[in-house]
Amino acid sequence: MKYHPAPKTQGSLFIPVAWRNLWRNRRRTLLTVAAIAFGMLIVQLVMSIQSGSYGPMIALGTRMGSGHIQILHKSFHDEPRIEYSIVNIDERLSNLDNAPALDFVSARAETFALVSNDPHSTAALVNGVIPERELALSDMPTKVVKGSYLTGDNQAFIGAGLARNLQLDVGGEIVILGTNADGGIGAAVAEVSGIFEATTELERALIQVSLNTFQEAFDMPDQAHRIVALVDDPMSMGDGFETLDRARVDDEIVMDWTELMPEISEGIEIDIVSNAVLQFVLILIVVLSVMNTFVMTLFERTREYGVLFAIGMKRAFVYRMTMIEVVLLWLVGIVCGGLLTCLLVVPLMFTGIVIPASEDALQSQFAFMPTAIYPDFSWWVVFTAPVVIGIGAVISVSLVAIRLARLDITEALRSE
Repeated sequence: MKYHPAPKTQGSLFIPVAWRNLWRNRRRTLLTVAAIAFGMLIVQLVMSIQSGSYGPMIALGTRMGSGHIQILHKSFHDEPRIEYSIVNIDERLSNLDNAPALDFVSARAETFALVSNDPHSTAALVNGVIPERELALSDMPTKVVKGSYLTGDNQAFIGAGLARNLQLDVGGEIVILGTNADGGIGAAVAEVSGIFEATTELERALIQVSLNTFQEAFDMPDQAHRIVALVDDPMSMGDGFETLDRARVDDEIVMDWTELMPEISEGIEIDIVSNAVLQFVLILIVVLSVMNTFVMTLFERTREYGVLFAIGMKRAFVYRMTMIEVVLLWLVGIVCGGLLTCLLVVPLMFTGIVIPASEDALQSQFAFMPTAIYPDFSWWVVFTAPVVIGIGAVISVSLVAIRLARLDITEALRSE
Protein backbone atom coordinates (compact mmCIF):
# COMPACT_ATOMS: atom_id res chain seq x y z
CA MET A 1 0.00 0.00 0.00
CA LYS A 2 1.33 3.43 -0.94
CA TYR A 3 1.60 6.24 1.57
CA HIS A 4 -0.72 9.14 0.80
CA PRO A 5 -0.64 12.05 3.27
CA ALA A 6 -3.97 13.52 4.23
CA PRO A 7 -4.70 16.51 1.96
CA LYS A 8 -5.53 18.86 4.82
CA THR A 9 -2.40 18.13 6.85
CA GLN A 10 0.06 17.81 3.98
CA GLY A 11 0.54 21.53 3.39
CA SER A 12 0.55 22.42 7.07
CA LEU A 13 3.29 19.90 7.81
CA PHE A 14 5.70 21.09 5.13
CA ILE A 15 6.81 24.28 6.90
CA PRO A 16 7.45 22.87 10.41
CA VAL A 17 9.16 19.79 8.99
CA ALA A 18 11.29 21.94 6.67
CA TRP A 19 12.21 24.19 9.61
CA ARG A 20 13.19 21.13 11.68
CA ASN A 21 15.30 19.77 8.82
CA LEU A 22 17.26 23.04 8.59
CA TRP A 23 18.43 22.75 12.18
CA ARG A 24 19.56 19.17 12.02
CA ASN A 25 23.00 20.54 11.26
CA ARG A 26 22.93 23.74 13.26
CA ARG A 27 26.48 24.83 12.49
CA ARG A 28 26.09 24.57 8.71
CA THR A 29 22.76 26.39 8.77
CA LEU A 30 24.20 29.21 10.89
CA LEU A 31 27.18 29.54 8.55
CA THR A 32 24.87 29.73 5.54
CA VAL A 33 22.65 32.30 7.25
CA ALA A 34 25.77 34.32 8.10
CA ALA A 35 26.93 34.13 4.47
CA ILE A 36 23.56 35.42 3.25
CA ALA A 37 23.41 38.14 5.91
CA PHE A 38 26.95 39.46 5.44
CA GLY A 39 26.75 39.14 1.65
CA MET A 40 23.55 41.17 1.70
CA LEU A 41 25.11 43.71 4.09
CA ILE A 42 28.15 44.28 1.88
CA VAL A 43 26.12 44.51 -1.33
CA GLN A 44 23.61 46.96 0.17
CA LEU A 45 26.38 49.02 1.77
CA VAL A 46 28.24 49.31 -1.53
CA MET A 47 25.03 50.08 -3.44
CA SER A 48 23.89 52.74 -0.96
CA ILE A 49 27.29 54.46 -0.95
CA GLN A 50 27.44 54.24 -4.73
CA SER A 51 23.96 55.73 -5.12
CA GLY A 52 24.62 58.40 -2.51
CA SER A 53 27.82 59.59 -4.20
CA TYR A 54 26.24 60.43 -7.57
CA GLY A 55 24.03 63.28 -6.39
CA PRO A 56 26.82 65.34 -4.77
CA MET A 57 29.17 64.56 -7.66
CA ILE A 58 26.65 65.83 -10.22
CA ALA A 59 25.70 68.83 -8.06
CA LEU A 60 29.31 69.91 -7.53
CA GLY A 61 30.26 69.39 -11.17
CA THR A 62 27.29 71.21 -12.64
CA ARG A 63 27.32 74.06 -10.12
CA MET A 64 31.01 74.67 -10.79
CA GLY A 65 30.54 74.69 -14.53
CA SER A 66 27.79 73.75 -16.91
CA GLY A 67 24.55 73.89 -14.94
CA HIS A 68 22.03 71.16 -15.73
CA ILE A 69 20.75 72.35 -19.12
CA GLN A 70 21.91 74.99 -21.60
CA ILE A 71 20.77 76.79 -24.72
CA LEU A 72 23.68 77.64 -27.03
CA HIS A 73 24.46 78.26 -30.67
CA LYS A 74 24.56 74.99 -32.61
CA SER A 75 28.25 75.52 -33.50
CA PHE A 76 29.50 76.90 -30.21
CA HIS A 77 29.98 73.63 -28.30
CA ASP A 78 32.31 72.15 -30.93
CA GLU A 79 33.93 75.44 -31.94
CA PRO A 80 33.65 78.05 -29.15
CA ARG A 81 34.14 81.22 -31.21
CA ILE A 82 32.94 84.55 -29.91
CA GLU A 83 30.71 85.23 -32.92
CA TYR A 84 28.57 82.14 -32.21
CA SER A 85 26.34 84.00 -29.76
CA ILE A 86 22.65 83.92 -28.87
CA VAL A 87 20.52 87.09 -28.78
CA ASN A 88 17.64 88.77 -26.88
CA ILE A 89 19.07 87.61 -23.58
CA ASP A 90 17.16 89.98 -21.27
CA GLU A 91 13.74 89.13 -22.71
CA ARG A 92 14.39 85.39 -22.77
CA LEU A 93 15.66 85.30 -19.20
CA SER A 94 12.60 87.23 -18.07
CA ASN A 95 10.33 84.67 -19.75
CA LEU A 96 12.24 81.67 -18.38
CA ASP A 97 12.17 83.04 -14.83
CA ASN A 98 8.48 82.12 -14.69
CA ALA A 99 8.95 78.55 -15.95
CA PRO A 100 7.91 76.10 -13.18
CA ALA A 101 10.25 73.35 -14.48
CA LEU A 102 13.36 75.51 -13.88
CA ASP A 103 14.81 76.39 -10.48
CA PHE A 104 17.30 79.04 -11.61
CA VAL A 105 18.31 80.48 -14.97
CA SER A 106 21.07 82.84 -16.07
CA ALA A 107 23.23 83.73 -19.07
CA ARG A 108 26.97 83.52 -19.62
CA ALA A 109 29.38 84.70 -22.27
CA GLU A 110 32.94 83.52 -22.71
CA THR A 111 36.02 83.97 -24.83
CA PHE A 112 39.75 83.48 -24.60
CA ALA A 113 41.71 86.71 -24.27
CA LEU A 114 45.02 88.17 -23.21
CA VAL A 115 44.95 89.48 -19.63
CA SER A 116 47.76 91.57 -18.25
CA ASN A 117 49.11 93.61 -15.40
CA ASP A 118 52.13 95.40 -16.82
CA PRO A 119 54.67 93.90 -17.35
CA HIS A 120 53.03 90.48 -16.77
CA SER A 121 50.52 88.92 -19.16
CA THR A 122 48.96 85.54 -19.91
CA ALA A 123 46.06 83.94 -21.75
CA ALA A 124 42.85 83.31 -19.82
CA LEU A 125 39.21 82.33 -20.26
CA VAL A 126 37.10 85.45 -19.69
CA ASN A 127 33.65 84.54 -18.42
CA GLY A 128 30.84 87.12 -18.45
CA VAL A 129 28.17 86.41 -15.82
CA ILE A 130 25.20 88.09 -14.18
CA PRO A 131 26.49 88.37 -10.58
CA GLU A 132 23.14 88.32 -8.76
CA ARG A 133 21.98 85.28 -10.74
CA GLU A 134 25.32 83.51 -10.46
CA LEU A 135 25.01 83.49 -6.66
CA ALA A 136 22.06 81.09 -6.98
CA LEU A 137 23.31 79.19 -10.01
CA SER A 138 26.96 78.48 -9.21
CA ASP A 139 29.26 77.56 -6.33
CA MET A 140 32.02 79.75 -7.72
CA PRO A 141 31.05 82.78 -5.54
CA THR A 142 31.59 80.60 -2.45
CA LYS A 143 35.24 79.96 -3.37
CA VAL A 144 36.35 83.48 -2.39
CA VAL A 145 39.54 83.52 -0.32
CA LYS A 146 40.25 87.24 -0.53
CA GLY A 147 38.06 90.25 -1.27
CA SER A 148 34.49 89.63 -2.45
CA TYR A 149 32.54 88.32 -5.39
CA LEU A 150 31.41 90.58 -8.21
CA THR A 151 28.96 93.27 -7.14
CA GLY A 152 28.78 95.35 -10.31
CA ASP A 153 30.40 96.31 -13.61
CA ASN A 154 34.09 96.90 -14.31
CA GLN A 155 35.12 94.36 -11.67
CA ALA A 156 37.07 91.12 -12.05
CA PHE A 157 36.97 87.90 -10.03
CA ILE A 158 40.16 85.92 -10.66
CA GLY A 159 41.82 82.69 -9.57
CA ALA A 160 44.63 82.55 -7.05
CA GLY A 161 47.02 81.06 -9.63
CA LEU A 162 46.27 83.82 -12.12
CA ALA A 163 46.71 86.44 -9.39
CA ARG A 164 50.16 85.03 -8.56
CA ASN A 165 51.21 84.92 -12.23
CA LEU A 166 50.15 88.52 -12.82
CA GLN A 167 51.26 89.68 -9.35
CA LEU A 168 47.81 91.09 -8.68
CA ASP A 169 45.91 91.62 -5.46
CA VAL A 170 42.44 92.82 -4.55
CA GLY A 171 42.06 96.41 -5.73
CA GLY A 172 44.55 96.03 -8.57
CA GLU A 173 43.65 96.64 -12.20
CA ILE A 174 43.65 93.95 -14.89
CA VAL A 175 43.60 94.68 -18.62
CA ILE A 176 41.61 92.35 -20.89
CA LEU A 177 42.40 92.34 -24.61
CA GLY A 178 40.81 90.08 -27.23
CA THR A 179 38.86 89.84 -30.48
CA ASN A 180 35.28 91.10 -30.51
CA ALA A 181 32.29 89.60 -32.29
CA ASP A 182 32.98 91.64 -35.47
CA GLY A 183 36.63 90.61 -35.70
CA GLY A 184 37.92 93.88 -34.24
CA ILE A 185 39.68 94.56 -30.97
CA GLY A 186 37.79 94.12 -27.70
CA ALA A 187 39.26 95.59 -24.54
CA ALA A 188 38.33 96.31 -20.94
CA VAL A 189 39.99 97.42 -17.74
CA ALA A 190 38.59 95.97 -14.51
CA GLU A 191 39.40 96.24 -10.84
CA VAL A 192 40.05 92.96 -9.03
CA SER A 193 37.22 92.58 -6.51
CA GLY A 194 38.07 89.10 -5.28
CA ILE A 195 40.32 86.07 -5.61
CA PHE A 196 39.09 82.47 -5.55
CA GLU A 197 40.58 79.03 -5.02
CA ALA A 198 39.19 75.97 -6.83
CA THR A 199 40.93 73.47 -9.09
CA THR A 200 44.43 74.24 -10.32
CA GLU A 201 43.17 74.64 -13.90
CA LEU A 202 40.46 77.13 -12.94
CA GLU A 203 42.75 79.13 -10.67
CA ARG A 204 45.28 79.63 -13.45
CA ALA A 205 42.97 80.34 -16.37
CA LEU A 206 39.58 81.75 -15.33
CA ILE A 207 38.51 85.33 -14.87
CA GLN A 208 34.91 86.41 -14.34
CA VAL A 209 33.47 89.83 -15.11
CA SER A 210 29.88 91.04 -15.23
CA LEU A 211 27.94 90.24 -18.41
CA ASN A 212 27.46 93.98 -19.01
CA THR A 213 31.21 94.54 -18.90
CA PHE A 214 31.76 91.62 -21.28
CA GLN A 215 29.10 92.86 -23.73
CA GLU A 216 30.57 96.37 -23.82
CA ALA A 217 34.16 95.15 -24.20
CA PHE A 218 33.45 92.69 -27.02
CA ASP A 219 30.61 94.54 -28.78
CA MET A 220 27.85 92.04 -27.95
CA PRO A 221 24.76 94.08 -26.93
CA ASP A 222 22.06 91.91 -25.32
CA GLN A 223 23.98 88.79 -26.36
CA ALA A 224 25.64 85.85 -24.60
CA HIS A 225 26.91 82.39 -25.47
CA ARG A 226 24.88 80.27 -23.08
CA ILE A 227 21.56 80.36 -21.27
CA VAL A 228 22.16 78.12 -18.26
CA ALA A 229 19.46 76.52 -16.10
CA LEU A 230 19.22 74.37 -13.00
CA VAL A 231 16.37 71.91 -12.38
CA ASP A 232 15.21 70.20 -9.21
CA ASP A 233 16.40 66.70 -10.16
CA PRO A 234 19.41 66.43 -12.52
CA MET A 235 18.63 62.73 -13.09
CA SER A 236 15.17 63.61 -14.47
CA MET A 237 15.36 66.71 -16.66
CA GLY A 238 12.53 66.04 -19.12
CA ASP A 239 10.30 69.03 -18.27
CA GLY A 240 13.24 71.42 -17.96
CA PHE A 241 14.71 70.23 -21.25
CA GLU A 242 11.37 70.74 -23.01
CA THR A 243 11.03 74.23 -21.51
CA LEU A 244 14.40 75.33 -22.90
CA ASP A 245 13.73 73.56 -26.19
CA ARG A 246 10.62 75.70 -26.66
CA ALA A 247 12.67 78.82 -25.89
CA ARG A 248 15.40 78.20 -28.47
CA VAL A 249 15.46 79.46 -32.06
CA ASP A 250 16.45 77.67 -35.26
CA ASP A 251 20.23 78.08 -35.05
CA GLU A 252 20.38 77.03 -31.39
CA ILE A 253 20.51 73.68 -29.60
CA VAL A 254 19.70 72.47 -26.10
CA MET A 255 22.23 70.29 -24.24
CA ASP A 256 22.15 68.74 -20.78
CA TRP A 257 24.96 68.10 -18.32
CA THR A 258 25.59 64.55 -19.59
CA GLU A 259 26.67 66.06 -22.94
CA LEU A 260 28.30 69.18 -21.55
CA MET A 261 30.31 67.34 -18.87
CA PRO A 262 30.73 63.81 -20.25
CA GLU A 263 33.55 63.07 -17.80
CA ILE A 264 31.00 62.95 -14.97
CA SER A 265 28.40 60.82 -16.77
CA GLU A 266 31.10 58.47 -18.10
CA GLY A 267 32.63 58.23 -14.63
CA ILE A 268 29.23 57.27 -13.21
CA GLU A 269 28.74 54.63 -15.91
CA ILE A 270 32.18 53.13 -15.26
CA ASP A 271 31.50 53.12 -11.52
CA ILE A 272 28.15 51.38 -12.02
CA VAL A 273 29.73 48.66 -14.17
CA SER A 274 32.70 48.08 -11.85
CA ASN A 275 30.48 47.90 -8.78
CA ALA A 276 28.05 45.61 -10.58
CA VAL A 277 30.91 43.15 -11.16
CA LEU A 278 31.84 43.28 -7.47
CA GLN A 279 28.23 42.81 -6.40
CA PHE A 280 27.79 39.90 -8.82
CA VAL A 281 30.83 38.14 -7.36
CA LEU A 282 29.57 38.65 -3.80
CA ILE A 283 26.09 37.37 -4.65
CA LEU A 284 27.58 34.42 -6.54
CA ILE A 285 29.60 33.47 -3.46
CA VAL A 286 26.45 33.61 -1.32
CA VAL A 287 24.45 31.54 -3.82
CA LEU A 288 27.22 28.93 -4.03
CA SER A 289 27.23 28.78 -0.24
CA VAL A 290 23.50 28.02 -0.25
CA MET A 291 23.99 25.46 -3.00
CA ASN A 292 26.78 23.80 -1.02
CA THR A 293 24.50 23.54 2.00
CA PHE A 294 21.86 21.63 0.07
CA VAL A 295 24.35 19.47 -1.79
CA MET A 296 25.70 18.32 1.58
CA THR A 297 22.14 17.91 2.84
CA LEU A 298 21.31 15.69 -0.13
CA PHE A 299 24.28 13.42 0.57
CA GLU A 300 23.54 13.24 4.29
CA ARG A 301 19.84 12.50 3.79
CA THR A 302 20.09 10.10 0.84
CA ARG A 303 18.87 7.14 2.92
CA GLU A 304 16.01 9.24 4.31
CA TYR A 305 14.91 10.20 0.80
CA GLY A 306 15.10 6.54 -0.23
CA VAL A 307 12.79 5.54 2.62
CA LEU A 308 10.30 8.29 1.70
CA PHE A 309 10.26 7.22 -1.93
CA ALA A 310 9.93 3.55 -0.89
CA ILE A 311 6.78 4.19 1.15
CA GLY A 312 5.21 6.04 -1.75
CA MET A 313 5.97 9.74 -1.26
CA LYS A 314 6.14 11.51 -4.61
CA ARG A 315 9.43 13.10 -5.61
CA ALA A 316 7.60 16.38 -6.22
CA PHE A 317 6.70 16.49 -2.50
CA VAL A 318 10.35 16.02 -1.53
CA TYR A 319 11.38 18.74 -4.00
CA ARG A 320 8.73 21.03 -2.52
CA MET A 321 10.07 20.33 0.97
CA THR A 322 13.60 21.19 -0.16
CA MET A 323 12.36 24.39 -1.80
CA ILE A 324 10.59 25.43 1.39
CA GLU A 325 13.81 24.82 3.30
CA VAL A 326 15.78 27.13 1.00
CA VAL A 327 13.06 29.80 1.24
CA LEU A 328 13.12 29.61 5.05
CA LEU A 329 16.91 29.78 5.02
CA TRP A 330 16.76 32.78 2.69
CA LEU A 331 14.18 34.54 4.89
CA VAL A 332 16.27 34.08 8.03
CA GLY A 333 19.36 35.30 6.17
CA ILE A 334 17.78 38.45 4.73
CA VAL A 335 16.14 39.35 8.04
CA CYS A 336 19.54 39.12 9.76
CA GLY A 337 21.16 40.96 6.84
CA GLY A 338 18.48 43.65 6.92
CA LEU A 339 19.04 44.23 10.63
CA LEU A 340 22.82 44.50 10.11
CA THR A 341 22.30 46.91 7.19
CA CYS A 342 19.97 49.12 9.21
CA LEU A 343 22.40 49.21 12.12
CA LEU A 344 25.29 50.25 9.88
CA VAL A 345 23.84 52.19 6.94
CA VAL A 346 20.99 54.17 8.54
CA PRO A 347 23.28 56.08 10.96
CA LEU A 348 25.64 56.87 8.05
CA MET A 349 22.73 58.45 6.18
CA PHE A 350 22.76 61.21 8.80
CA THR A 351 26.45 61.40 9.77
CA GLY A 352 27.90 60.77 6.31
CA ILE A 353 31.18 59.13 5.38
CA VAL A 354 33.84 61.83 5.51
CA ILE A 355 36.54 61.86 2.83
CA PRO A 356 39.37 63.70 4.64
CA ALA A 357 41.59 64.10 1.59
CA SER A 358 38.97 65.55 -0.73
CA GLU A 359 38.96 69.01 0.80
CA ASP A 360 42.63 69.61 -0.02
CA ALA A 361 44.39 67.05 -2.19
CA LEU A 362 41.46 65.79 -4.24
CA GLN A 363 39.74 69.12 -4.80
CA SER A 364 42.98 70.52 -6.20
CA GLN A 365 42.38 68.18 -9.15
CA PHE A 366 38.62 67.47 -9.17
CA ALA A 367 36.08 70.21 -8.67
CA PHE A 368 33.27 67.72 -8.21
CA MET A 369 34.75 65.50 -5.48
CA PRO A 370 32.45 65.69 -2.41
CA THR A 371 33.99 65.98 1.05
CA ALA A 372 31.42 63.56 2.49
CA ILE A 373 29.14 60.87 1.07
CA TYR A 374 25.70 60.20 2.52
CA PRO A 375 24.46 56.70 1.62
CA ASP A 376 21.17 56.58 -0.26
CA PHE A 377 18.99 53.83 1.19
CA SER A 378 16.47 53.84 -1.66
CA TRP A 379 14.00 51.10 -2.58
CA TRP A 380 16.23 49.54 -5.25
CA VAL A 381 19.08 49.31 -2.73
CA VAL A 382 16.75 47.61 -0.23
CA PHE A 383 15.23 45.06 -2.60
CA THR A 384 17.88 44.29 -5.23
CA ALA A 385 20.27 42.23 -3.09
CA PRO A 386 17.71 40.01 -1.28
CA VAL A 387 15.68 39.40 -4.46
CA VAL A 388 18.74 38.46 -6.53
CA ILE A 389 20.10 36.25 -3.73
CA GLY A 390 16.69 34.58 -3.41
CA ILE A 391 16.40 33.92 -7.14
CA GLY A 392 19.95 32.58 -7.23
CA ALA A 393 19.29 30.31 -4.25
CA VAL A 394 16.11 28.89 -5.83
CA ILE A 395 17.95 28.22 -9.10
CA SER A 396 20.87 26.58 -7.31
CA VAL A 397 18.55 24.28 -5.32
CA SER A 398 16.69 23.43 -8.52
CA LEU A 399 19.99 22.24 -9.99
CA VAL A 400 20.62 20.15 -6.88
CA ALA A 401 17.12 18.69 -7.24
CA ILE A 402 18.09 17.17 -10.58
CA ARG A 403 20.15 14.60 -8.69
CA LEU A 404 17.25 14.09 -6.32
CA ALA A 405 14.95 13.32 -9.25
CA ARG A 406 17.42 10.73 -10.56
CA LEU A 407 17.97 9.10 -7.19
CA ASP A 408 17.70 5.30 -7.33
CA ILE A 409 15.60 3.98 -4.43
CA THR A 410 17.59 0.77 -3.97
CA GLU A 411 20.96 2.57 -3.90
CA ALA A 412 19.54 5.20 -1.58
CA LEU A 413 18.36 2.58 0.92
CA ARG A 414 21.80 0.97 0.89
CA SER A 415 23.66 4.22 1.63
CA GLU A 416 24.96 4.85 5.13
